[in-house]
Amino acid sequence: MNITVEKQQNCTANVRVQVPEATRKAARDAIVGAYARDAALPGFRKGKVPRPVVEKRFHDEIERELIDRLANDALGVAVKQENLRVLSVGGDRPENETTFTLNVVLAPEVALPEYKGLTIRVPSFAVTDAKVDEVLKRQQESLATITEADRAVQDGDFLKIDYTAKAGDQPLTELLPESEHFLAANTGYLVKAVESSFLPGFSAQLVGMKKGETKDVTVTMPAENVNEAVAGKEVVYTVTVQEVKEAILPELNDAFAEQVIAGQTLEGLKGLIRQHLEREAVQRDVEQKRIAAMVALREKIEFELPEAVVNNATRERAQQLVRMNMERGVPQDMIVENEEEIIKAAADQARVDVKDEFILLEIVARENLQATQEEMVRRVTAIATSSRTTPQKVVKTLQKNNGFDNLRHSIVLAKALDVLVAHAVVEVDENMEPVPTGAPQD
Repeated sequence: MNITVEKQQNCTANVRVQVPEATRKAARDAIVGAYARDAALPGFRKGKVPRPVVEKRFHDEIERELIDRLANDALGVAVKQENLRVLSVGGDRPENETTFTLNVVLAPEVALPEYKGLTIRVPSFAVTDAKVDEVLKRQQESLATITEADRAVQDGDFLKIDYTAKAGDQPLTELLPESEHFLAANTGYLVKAVESSFLPGFSAQLVGMKKGETKDVTVTMPAENVNEAVAGKEVVYTVTVQEVKEAILPELNDAFAEQVIAGQTLEGLKGLIRQHLEREAVQRDVEQKRIAAMVALREKIEFELPEAVVNNATRERAQQLVRMNMERGVPQDMIVENEEEIIKAAADQARVDVKDEFILLEIVARENLQATQEEMVRRVTAIATSSRTTPQKVVKTLQKNNGFDNLRHSIVLAKALDVLVAHAVVEVDENMEPVPTGAPQD
């Protein structure tokens, strides 16, 4: 075969192929022979159908298989001859048996800089007494007794309220679709008098009110994640307090600890909390080091990305963002309204993810990293535990979906990240906030 490779932009190439007549004829004869051996046609014994009959009866199938075989053979020669790393073959099947062009997507050429010895900065995850006390506080709150309070509203109280809202002189019920009327008016709405409740700045203005009182509360609507009809606008809520209730926390003692975990003392409970926080701290520390190391290396490398791969990753990421928003209860019409922003966010993250993956794959090759059988078993067991199923069922699912390759892939990528972390120079910053998992790391 005469094969030429013309590399194009965006990690693509045109593989031009000229097939000698002798090669084409040999391939076609082999295919026809296979059909003749296996064909079972009326009036003929299996394997005894004359070749002319076979060629006429299966003409279209033979031609398709011939072109596919010649194209695959040509691609194999091109890969070996030009040392290509082909990710996919695009376009339609070639129509010509002797001269055709294959459009292929190639893995990018990644020129790795020195990736050992990166300087990275991470937050501290030291487990302090204050963090143990925070967990105890949450456990106290979960066991609190809620009782009616015959006094003015204080921070942390639980309230039942009625409200209506206006932007200027226009009720929000006229500005928002019916699916979002919970922002416009409500009766018997339960709210806690803390800053994070309902809308920013709303609950703080309820402090000092008493049961039966009505008051106008002014808030500025968020600029994002709300309907554009009210985004960033000043809204006045007319609020009436129906009930004021307070949480009576149980005393921190051995009886409290017994309520949380049978047979535990308060000191024992604190010890268990500390152990849990320390295990969690180790996981978060590893996660933050991986993120920091990846960011540090990514900033040192620039290379062209295969747009076909980026586009696929963008679609997957956009679908994931839509699912997440729907699970959070974001109305469908709001998701449609913000379609452009969702796609842009998905594209930005997809480009980062694709770049990171190709960088890590280069490290995998350099370090000759592989997924061991023991690591595969551990990962299957972990999936089974998190899915509340058995390892046997997980194995069956992976076999059906060809998932073992993806599992190996994820394991070796994680090992590549661990190579970066193991050789990094780590600086711990006590004032640094952790990077949210899944957020773009630029």
